[in-house]
Amino acid sequence: MPINGSHAAKMYIRATTLRTFLDTIFFPPAVTEMEQKLATVNDVAGKHFDFVIIGAGPAGSVLANRLSENPGISVALLEAGKAHIDDPLIQKPDAWLGQLGNPEYDWAFLTVPQPHATKAPFFLSRGKGLGGSTAMNLLLWNRPQREDIDAFEKLGNVGWNFERFVKYTKKVEKLAVPKEVESQGYRNLYNAESAGKDGAVSISFTRTPSGAESSFQKSLENFGVTTLTDTLNGDSFGTIKSLSSLNTDTDTRTYAAPSYLFPVLDRPNLKVLSEAYVNKIIAQKDGEVVATGVEFEHGGVIHRVHATKEVIVSAGALKSPSVLEHSGIGDKAVLEPLGIPVLEDLPGVGANVQEHLTHTGLVFQMREDANIITSDLLRDPGFHSKAKEQLPDTKSPLSLVMSGLSFLPVQTLTEKSSYIYKKVEELIASAPVGLKEQYKVQLEILKNEKVPDIEIMVFPFSFDPTPMTLPFIALPPVVSHPFSRGTIHINSADPKAPPTIDPRYLEAEVDRDIILEATKFARKASQTAPFKDVVVAEVLPGPNVVDDDALLEHVKKTLVTVWHTNGSVSMLPKEKGGVVDSKLKVYGTKNIRVVDLSIVPLAVSAHTQSLVYSIAEMASDIIKEENGL
Repeated sequence: MPINGSHAAKMYIRATTLRTFLDTIFFPPAVTEMEQKLATVNDVAGKHFDFVIIGAGPAGSVLANRLSENPGISVALLEAGKAHIDDPLIQKPDAWLGQLGNPEYDWAFLTVPQPHATKAPFFLSRGKGLGGSTAMNLLLWNRPQREDIDAFEKLGNVGWNFERFVKYTKKVEKLAVPKEVESQGYRNLYNAESAGKDGAVSISFTRTPSGAESSFQKSLENFGVTTLTDTLNGDSFGTIKSLSSLNTDTDTRTYAAPSYLFPVLDRPNLKVLSEAYVNKIIAQKDGEVVATGVEFEHGGVIHRVHATKEVIVSAGALKSPSVLEHSGIGDKAVLEPLGIPVLEDLPGVGANVQEHLTHTGLVFQMREDANIITSDLLRDPGFHSKAKEQLPDTKSPLSLVMSGLSFLPVQTLTEKSSYIYKKVEELIASAPVGLKEQYKVQLEILKNEKVPDIEIMVFPFSFDPTPMTLPFIALPPVVSHPFSRGTIHINSADPKAPPTIDPRYLEAEVDRDIILEATKFARKASQTAPFKDVVVAEVLPGPNVVDDDALLEHVKKTLVTVWHTNGSVSMLPKEKGGVVDSKLKVYGTKNIRVVDLSIVPLAVSAHTQSLVYSIAEMASDIIKEENGL
């Protein structure tokens, strides 16, 4: 659950004590056996590899593993962040709170001020290091609605459909169901046939829910919302206990680096170099743009690595556009004023940016005798022993994991759905060709009463100072299919300058309508038994905020992003704003691909890590086939 920049700074200060600072300076950690397997700069600089991959997040990690399976193929993987091997701030499931705003773990991007929201910049957290954001996310593992994935194919991407997606998602997953821990009727419900069993990423159910989830699920039943028994089959309308990227043998986070990279570091044909900041792709134009290598900085020195087959950009939706633009691929109106030679004029680079939006403004103080565990209480060391009595099967130290999710169509939220449709039709009438087609697909999804448009989370974490002796729960509603579109562009020829990120949150009036109706619904559900029976008081927005105008202003002031940015390098036909084709190759280039969440042309109603892993598994097969491997 995102926060603003000042909150992130406060948490970082709390997490970084004088003792840890002195330990780092005077007692540097010994190099582990795993760290010794990482490449040195001399293993990479000036060398030739078949494939050079930029970014070691989930996509880059999958690609490095799969492409290096062939011992005759050489692969270099460059990651700007540190390795973070055996790092407790990553391994402990709720230690992401200590990563936020910490420049060793978090890129901590800022948007430009958002006039339709808080009128202030937004803080965008992104993982910095091997594993990328899978090393700092909230571990939620669920698949998108089938219509969401099928929409990719409707927009011109042959073969990108739910049936194929499931094949690759199962290749990623390794389901391990722990012993059932009964928590007030909150159960591990699943269909083993829907999940993968032999994949690289361990997924399971948390044994440390907050205790508030079951009562909220039962309150939703009063509105016709059922508890799903299969969370992975592509029909997500309902309420669930979500799977998580968890190793329940150790109660630690599962993320991309130990899942895909660490087991294969012994391969002589794979070199993984951390702390290697990519400046640009080295390329020239001879009819098509041909990449011959990558320029990167390591230890303050500029180096080059050569690519004989392909350069693959997997830097994430916030950074992949910048890599392309610094390489001369993008909108000439952006590049020429910065003095960057234009190799390929491609206006879609950095456009079509979408983001899941929510807010932190629906918060409840819970009854102290209701056996509810929240981050507020876990700040009190004395509470841990009590919590361990409540959850005896968990490992120490106790980590809280969010898992209560509900996915709802707009028709369940409000009687104003027809009014909302008309707002979308107005957008369609004035939209350019490519966006018009996207909006038509979104309207079709919006009108489908079985397809979720909103997610409501049971969120047991607080960021503002609260009394350690009191439990607080938030119910943030998420806009799953936003209509607002933003941009991400470089503003300097300096590759280390942060990009200008303008997501234009809530610019489309229909997004404001949907998040308002979702907030009203979540509030109504909170006032329904049995959830209302474990609530002491609504803390935010409070009983005095009643009418729609006041509530919408409150939503705007507490608006945050869920950090699921997509679309900045969209997989669409070029004439409709696309940057990559259905083989993920950048238009106008011979051998440059993009593989990460940036290629997703429409936002999906799900948390996105399973989607990124699956895209990368699919891309690995595409690349092998196209290169005859």
